[in-house]
Amino acid sequence: MELGYLLNSNSKFSSYSSKFYEILVANQVPFRLIDPNSITLLDELKQCSHLLFKHSMGDTDRILYEAIFHIAHNVYGVKCFPNYETFWPNENKIREYYLLKSNGFPIIDSAVFWNYQKADEFLQNAQFPIVAKLPKGASSENVILVSSYKEGKKVIRQVFNQGVRRRGFKTRSSLSALSKVGLKKYGKDLLKSHLVDLGWMRDKNEYAVWQIQKDAILFQKFLPDNKFDTRITVIGNRAFAFRRFVRKNDFRASGSGNLDMNPQEIDPRCVRLAFDIAKKMNFNTMAYDFIYDQNKQPHISEISYGFVYYFLERCPGYWDDELNWVPGHFSPQKCQLQDFLGIELK
Repeated sequence: MELGYLLNSNSKFSSYSSKFYEILVANQVPFRLIDPNSITLLDELKQCSHLLFKHSMGDTDRILYEAIFHIAHNVYGVKCFPNYETFWPNENKIREYYLLKSNGFPIIDSAVFWNYQKADEFLQNAQFPIVAKLPKGASSENVILVSSYKEGKKVIRQVFNQGVRRRGFKTRSSLSALSKVGLKKYGKDLLKSHLVDLGWMRDKNEYAVWQIQKDAILFQKFLPDNKFDTRITVIGNRAFAFRRFVRKNDFRASGSGNLDMNPQEIDPRCVRLAFDIAKKMNFNTMAYDFIYDQNKQPHISEISYGFVYYFLERCPGYWDDELNWVPGHFSPQKCQLQDFLGIELK
């Protein structure tokens, strides 16, 4: 086995990736670090049997892996982690929706628009409130609640004209709005954003997390009275789970940090659904966010192969694919490596 470990686009490890590195070193698994900025990149890929990578949240890493994956897997015959099925919908809520809806899985009813006029026609007849989402966003960023046609029109004007920058939608529902962050932080963030745009200040983040998003939006049916969502993360035949409670006076649970790790509170229907989807879709790893409709039926709001790894480490165990409980605390990176490399790791 010749394992290649692809660095991120800035030739460094992400915090998640650094755990892969520690595990490989501790287990004396030989590997070569591959710098995507090296002129010998293709020669190094050619010598690998396995290629390991973990996207950061940035657009650049997504573009990087898309450029490399086809060559590694289809030209050089390298086994890659993540596989195509796993990374294809990564950080793209429109792809997630199309994928799950077309396969008959219970994702929340949504409408996708690529055109201002069509989005406007939809809003004129919409039943409010509705949830608006951009393709990219994490921890509820770029997810807002639209309460009226007037507010919706403002949103689509932004999306289909100048686009949405890192600070998000210009609405009261945005997590970066004045009412959410307070005057001091709002003013500081606004000033910094203008200075970066003018070139008078350099963003400390070498690669902006998300580039400007425009010309695409997803409107999702609002399911009220959900005080929490259920996050199920499937890695191979393991399902880790916890509940995330919504923020105070808000509808968003992702990124709240208010977690309940009690396995007895987890709806087994969500665990079963997550396993069913993972197997049919051939995902290496995937996290699923479930909330309930008015009939208390679980529906998926989003999926993502990226997640906060130390939340999974805090889980008191996992379910296997027969829904048997396996107690203990486990490293998600170690689980992923064991599945990918087919070896036991300490």
